[in-house]
Amino acid sequence: MRIHRFLRLLPALLLLLLPLLPQRSMAQVSKAVSYQFMQMTTIESIVAGGLGRSRITFTPEFKGTKEAQMENLFSLTGINMQNVRANEETIIRTLQDVQAEGWDLVQVTPLTQTLQSGGSTGQGIFMTRYLFRKAK
Repeated sequence: MRIHRFLRLLPALLLLLLPLLPQRSMAQVSKAVSYQFMQMTTIESIVAGGLGRSRITFTPEFKGTKEAQMENLFSLTGINMQNVRANEETIIRTLQDVQAEGWDLVQVTPLTQTLQSGGSTGQGIFMTRYLFRKAK
């Protein structure tokens, strides 16, 4: 009779003791993956009068390209919204090309630099750095 009682209590005891038992990790142990990295930087000039240089640069080269042109944000009359839109389309198209080649976006860092001369800010740049990685 005592054995019969013990057998009835055994499942409850196991449920209580199970969390106390050391557990083996079920996480998969993956091999260390080696990556290659690429950085894409967009540089948009805000030099008045359309004299600035706006570019996309790649380190290392992407599909044989080190640098690609973009439109200047300013013209003689001020900010040129058509150029802003053209640059946005260029950046999106380039990001799609990079992704299509198997690169994963890891980090985006926005940067701004304004040059001051005589108390005014007549020139500067907007930079954005995109860090990509791809398994070797």
